[in-house]
Order: sequence, then structure tokens, then C-alpha cells
Amino acid sequence: YLEMAIKLKNSMFIHVPKCGGRTIKQMLKKYVAGAEVVGDDIYDSHATPDTDLKVFGFVRHPATFIHSLWTHRSKKKKHGEAWNWQDYILLEKECQSKDYNTFVENILKKENMVYHYYMHYLGKYETPMIGKMEELPNSLIRILEANNEDFDEKGIRENIYVHGANDKTTNTPVSVLDSMSYDQCKRLIKKAEKKICEEFDYHAF
Repeated sequence: YLEMAIKLKNSMFIHVPKCGGRTIKQMLKKYVAGAEVVGDDIYDSHATPDTDLKVFGFVRHPATFIHSLWTHRSKKKKHGEAWNWQDYILLEKECQSKDYNTFVENILKKENMVYHYYMHYLGKYETPMIGKMEELPNSLIRILEANNEDFDEKGIRENIYVHGANDKTTNTPVSVLDSMSYDQCKRLIKKAEKKICEEFDYHAF
């Protein structure tokens, strides 16, 4: 199904891919009063409509994001082939590879590729509120409270399930050090994605 932005009474959720957006949308539609699906283009599953409302979105550790994005691109889609890279996004245009390790190294050779990816969706908005996928549902509840939304906290806490490129044995998102080697992770955090790792306090483990 198509996934759009979600407009609430006082705020709007913008879906950054591979950062828990499906889960968040389900929670908003079920447990927040006045939730409404919006989007400029019915064919754009990650719409960024103009709004005067306070905008919020979610990010995740760059290492697990990279793993999740590559895993998603590698899968054959219902309506097409695998490897449907989105060339309008800098990271996918410049770093794409059918080999995972090459993909990681392509990102590590550059700087702020994941940051730019997140800003492709959130960058047009003035001071968006940003939650961390690793801190669902606490981040979501904090944001809803800050925006004075009318929501069912108990419903969110008891029914949240994080979709994603899960570890099928434990049903949890893949860990940072399962995403890439320790050396790669250090290079990611110290240089390639230093900006976002410092801003959101992301570490190697």
C-alpha cells in the first residue's frame, strides 16, 4: 500500500525510508486523534508536502540504515525487478552496488551520504523534530506530547512492532556490528557519518 505523510492536529509526520516509518504510521493512524493521510502525489510513497504544522521524522544508526537500504534494494519487488535504485538521491546514485561490501565502502569513501539521505526528506522543513528509531516508542510519545496531540499512550506502548530488515531468529532489527565490520563502523562514525553520529550520539556498539 502507498505510504504518505500523516497530518495530525498540530503536527505532521514525514516518512524517511528504512527508519521505522511503517510502524510509526500504523501507530499514528490507530492511536492519535485526527490522523489523516496526506501527500502531493498519490504515487509518491514518501511525500514531503508543504505545511505550516510542526514537522517530525525519524532517523536510525547509519550502519543499520545502510544494511536495511541495501537489503531492501536487493529484493525483487512486486511490480518490477530488484535493484530499483533511486537515482535522484545522492547516496543511491553515487554508491549503489550489487555487492554489499562494495556498497558500504562506496559510502565510507565519501562524507555525510546518510545525512544527505535523511535531509532529502526532512531538509525542506524548518527545525523538524527528530526521533530515533532505536528509541521507539519513547521518542514518538515524547514528540506527540511536545506537540500537544491527543493520543493513546498505552495503545502505542502495548502494540508497537518495528518492521524492517529484521534478524529472523530474534525478530529484532539487525545490530550495528552485524551491519558491517568493526573497522568499517569506526570509519563510518569517526569520518564518513561523523556529523549525524555526533548529533544523535550513535556509537560503534
